[in-house]
Amino acid sequence: MIIIQKNIDIDINILKVQLGDIHDKLIFDIETTGFSYRKNMIYLIGCIHFTNNQPTIIQWLAENENDEYALLYEFIKFCNNYSCLIHYNGLAFDIPFITRKAKLYNIKFDSFSYESIDIYRLIKPCKHILGLQNCKLKTVEKYMNIHRKDIYTGGELIKQYIDFQKTNSDTIKNNLLQHNEDDIIGLYNIISILQSINFYNEMKNNNLSFSIKDTNINDTEMTINILLSNCSPITYSYRSSYHFANIEKNSITIKLKLYEGELKYFFDNYKDYYYILSEDEAVHKQIAKYIDKSNKIKASSENCYLRKRGIFIPLYTSYTDTTEKFFYVNKKDTIKYMLVTENITCNTNLLTKICNHILSLL
Repeated sequence: MIIIQKNIDIDINILKVQLGDIHDKLIFDIETTGFSYRKNMIYLIGCIHFTNNQPTIIQWLAENENDEYALLYEFIKFCNNYSCLIHYNGLAFDIPFITRKAKLYNIKFDSFSYESIDIYRLIKPCKHILGLQNCKLKTVEKYMNIHRKDIYTGGELIKQYIDFQKTNSDTIKNNLLQHNEDDIIGLYNIISILQSINFYNEMKNNNLSFSIKDTNINDTEMTINILLSNCSPITYSYRSSYHFANIEKNSITIKLKLYEGELKYFFDNYKDYYYILSEDEAVHKQIAKYIDKSNKIKASSENCYLRKRGIFIPLYTSYTDTTEKFFYVNKKDTIKYMLVTENITCNTNLLTKICNHILSLL
């Protein structure tokens, strides 16, 4: 087995800013000859670790199949010095592969004893807002303007490794090591994308810090301008049939398409109401007893409503506010509406709730 260890020159602040203490964290990537832990082998594992703020790469390269046990044993022993493993799609591939291989070799490896940070899984839910076509490591590296030295794919290197076992070629060895080195350095460098991911998660979870700058209403839309407490790390625009949002630098503009017309307010306890045929509305049974029987029927969930004409703001059904009444075109619609009142532009709490609702949809 070949062991390569060398210091590297990378910006350690990338990790410190995003994840705090760096000395308990180990960044790693494995190279295998295929996807089956029974049929294929791990031929190379590379790590970045930190000692006294000095980033170091260590790589274990198996010279043949007989080296796999030693490679795996040394890596797992090395992991015991750390409490956090950082990887790319490692929860789906690297860690299960290592775990199953370790079991075959009777090597103790408890992946659950480590904190695990899978950068792939953090990126995937927000790839649309980052403008990524896919979440492949090389795609993310390109997005972040990270350049690789190696020119081969993982599949091409499997063939080269098979040749390496026969020839022990230095050229092939360097190709294998360079690809793995570029993978783990690339993984390290994309950790800075966590700033954008954290911003996105704050929006999704209604934890984004902002203030309402101003609100304007015209005949067709309501515009809310937001000032962010911290500059956005991303620029993004979102548009649906009802809403528009634009994020840029320290501001967000949200526009809501207004609906003018008649909508329905549905009562929840429809069994206490009667539907009045001549009015196309429901009234409480205490009032309905004074109405002729021929003009009323027991209300159902579909016709237990009051009609209201006005100007309304469209919101999705996920929006909740117990202090407001909501109106619908039909009861089962995914869009509900809030009545625009005279003082709505002064109601900062309500506007903040509406903004958080729209931002959570992005």
